[in-house]
Amino acid sequence: MPALPVSSPLHSSLVRWVLLTLAAILLGAALFWALYVLYQARTEHYRHQAERELMAVTQLQAGSVADWRRQKMDEARALSDDTQLAQNIAAWLRGSSEAKVAPIQERLRILQERAGYTMAYLVDGSGQLRLNGQGGLTGALPQPEQLAMQEALKQASVATVDPRHDPAFAFPFFSLLVPIFEGLNPVGAIWLVADVRASLYRLLATWPTPSETAESSLIARSGDDVIYLSPLRHGPHAGSKLSYSINSVSEPAVQAALGVRGVFYSQDYRGMPVIAVASAVPDSPWLVVGKVDVADVLADNQRREVLALSLPVALGLLFAGFVFAGWQRRAWARERGLKNELQRTMGWLESAQKSAQIGYFAYDSVKAEFTLSSMAYAIFGLPPGTSFTLKQWRGCIDAATRQEVLNLHLQALQAHIPLRTQYRIQRLNDQKHRWVEVWGEFEDAASASKSARLIGTIQDITERKRIEQDLIDYRMLLEEKVLLDPLTQIANRRALDEHLQAEWLRAMRNQTPLALLMVDIDYFKLYNDHYGHVAGDQCLRHVAQAIASVIGRNGELAARFGGEEFTLVLPYTNTEQAMQVGARVVQAVHAMDIEHLHSSVSPVVTVSVGVASVQPVFVSVELPAPAPVGSTSRQASPSGLQALFEQADLALYQAKQQGRNRVVS
Repeated sequence: MPALPVSSPLHSSLVRWVLLTLAAILLGAALFWALYVLYQARTEHYRHQAERELMAVTQLQAGSVADWRRQKMDEARALSDDTQLAQNIAAWLRGSSEAKVAPIQERLRILQERAGYTMAYLVDGSGQLRLNGQGGLTGALPQPEQLAMQEALKQASVATVDPRHDPAFAFPFFSLLVPIFEGLNPVGAIWLVADVRASLYRLLATWPTPSETAESSLIARSGDDVIYLSPLRHGPHAGSKLSYSINSVSEPAVQAALGVRGVFYSQDYRGMPVIAVASAVPDSPWLVVGKVDVADVLADNQRREVLALSLPVALGLLFAGFVFAGWQRRAWARERGLKNELQRTMGWLESAQKSAQIGYFAYDSVKAEFTLSSMAYAIFGLPPGTSFTLKQWRGCIDAATRQEVLNLHLQALQAHIPLRTQYRIQRLNDQKHRWVEVWGEFEDAASASKSARLIGTIQDITERKRIEQDLIDYRMLLEEKVLLDPLTQIANRRALDEHLQAEWLRAMRNQTPLALLMVDIDYFKLYNDHYGHVAGDQCLRHVAQAIASVIGRNGELAARFGGEEFTLVLPYTNTEQAMQVGARVVQAVHAMDIEHLHSSVSPVVTVSVGVASVQPVFVSVELPAPAPVGSTSRQASPSGLQALFEQADLALYQAKQQGRNRVVS
């Protein structure tokens, strides 16, 4: 049999087969590498998104916990400053006045029924329980509270005991020890017990997005240990208190106690890899540690990415199979197979775009017309294949931001720069408003006969915007609650301080007067004694409404200063104008006709008003060393606000001395 020539058809076929095989292998390797790089980039994107969400939630919870603790401390300090209560307690403990026990018990009952404390006890100086809202009792403070009371009496300030369990109660509780002094002599303390399950723990349980592993914990450092103050959600330690040695550096709580802040990666008490965020609670030794399993964050996204990226892999394999099988078929069979494969590819691509709600577009600047994918048509509310002109697109954009969006697109076209923006549209079919995110790039014309184009993608991000707005609304709601007095529903002392500081600075800049009115209910203690504290609270609410109804200009504020005292801040108001406002306050309260038969001023509830008005000015003060000699700085007098308060308070005192139910400047 003669040998085959080198250039025989069989040899040529083998060479083509080998070359096709090598080309397919190289193409497959390049495809796999490109998909792997893309997969890693997308995974990193999802990781950063989860870190930002976790950071926002943890910081919000830390602020909520700080507000809760600050409220409890403010209530305790107000109790410590009550001199009448201190005198009653001192007299009763000495045994000199058994009649003093009734108002003490009434105050303890109010703390339980209205301030939200589970228990309120009167404790003598030796740590023995003497009284609660129901009557006398015996026993001694638990050891942690005993130490806290000694510290409170020593420092003359409120002391706290972190949330803990104790056989004395069937629930976790937070203790506040309020020192009571008669003059400079310590008398005892009031022990306030707050059940933290329905208040403090609930602030940590709120999570804006669904997650099986996300949780936030409240921790504190105690010596060489880090203690979880709130119950844990998972594992064998769920519902119990857990502590770690400061040497267990892999635990997120320990890392937070050692000073780590922001986002970090670690292993939690279950040994699971987690993304964690540590945030300090202002004005407290507490820290909030939020965490979520890395696997929980990336699982769904990884699964979705694998499915999406597997499509090109499957297409490549199918295409390679058709190529290797098609060289033996006729030309028409290969063409038919490739056509079917292309249609299938477009269908899979369309499905992937629908899953991600992403469409693509191309804008022809000469024709002023858009070419859209089917998903882009759905986003704008148009049937596929219809014409979409520049005029129609302009009409879809929300009127409030239309000009800004048009300028951004025009700038991208003129400067040939990438475009990334978000704006709101109104769909053409159902007129619903949707948020979209657009990524675009400028494409130069290939020849003089072709026009320049802007091509890119458009994605419906309405749901993402809704979640972001929910987080903003939640934070604003918490801030609003912090600045309201819970009884009268007008501004509280904290809101007053912030507002008055701002108006003081404004008055200095504008060189305008600023007035302050101090309002006090006449003989309110007698009203409480004869009509009861429930009626007293109702009276406070009515008076607050009457005071607030008198004002209404921009910058004016009515606030509860404390007890039965209220304050009005009146910018741009001189003394004469402030006196007129004070007179309206007196008239408004008197017109409410609230019965007060035990007042020596009037048979109805009345108020006394003290008025002060000043015009703040800047003063030049010498700068501290090492500033150059002769340097000066302009700043507000640090005693200016204090002087304004003192003047208004002095005027209020004079109003009382002159017979009450009047206004004095």
